[in-house]
Amino acid sequence: MKTILFPTDFSQNADLAMSYAVLVARQMKAKVLAVNAFDLPYSQNVMSTSLLDIMRETSENGLKEVAEKLAATGVDFETRSLMGNPIRVVKELTKNYTDSIVVMGTKGASGVEEILIGSNTASILHSVNIPVLAIPATAQLKSIKRIVYATDFQSTRNEPAITQLGRIAKAFNAEIYILHVQLSEGENVKPQREKFDRLLADVPHSYHFEQAFERDVERVIIEFGKEKDADLIALMARKHGFLEGLFHSSVTSKVAFHTKCPFLALHEE
Repeated sequence: MKTILFPTDFSQNADLAMSYAVLVARQMKAKVLAVNAFDLPYSQNVMSTSLLDIMRETSENGLKEVAEKLAATGVDFETRSLMGNPIRVVKELTKNYTDSIVVMGTKGASGVEEILIGSNTASILHSVNIPVLAIPATAQLKSIKRIVYATDFQSTRNEPAITQLGRIAKAFNAEIYILHVQLSEGENVKPQREKFDRLLADVPHSYHFEQAFERDVERVIIEFGKEKDADLIALMARKHGFLEGLFHSSVTSKVAFHTKCPFLALHEE
């Protein structure tokens, strides 16, 4: 991955996400592109350009501070102040930076669903075709050595995503724990396992199987992540499927674990 796209709103959580962006950039030998998007609320679009000038100046000044912090890390970087809806801005950038990953902070403290659903992160997660690394406000900055990849083994178009996951794991010398939460017995996963073995041939990985009712999928993943002391939890961000089920409203207090663990959304072909 050549570019780390880092959308920032200059918040404390964005600073934490920037630290992760730098971490990933170092390991992937990539460039950080820090972006701040500013846009007038719809109801204010009839106002004079003076407000836009103020917003542009605020954006540019904020990025100057970001640039100072990035310069101190020694990574290659660029900053851009762009006018427009943050979601659309990031989406457009990903079209030009196809070999990249989005690293951004999430807000909230009561669970992944409240952090992601209806937020900029969730919208970006589902509207782009590149990996999105979401950093919860309570995450502790550390290297990525243990990755839990939860899968339903149903996707037939997941080769690019698995390859991307392998690239990230290899860059960090990380191990991947492939977790399949079975909703029924007797599932034939041999073809998918053979695909994973082929695509992750040079990455340490292992398979783990847990039985659960649909309503317990979140709990099983959370407990497995705790057991493995995961540094990252990864899932396939299909619009309809496993990810949608994972973030069902039944998620309760145990989702607090997720708020401490970075989350990687991968995408089908």
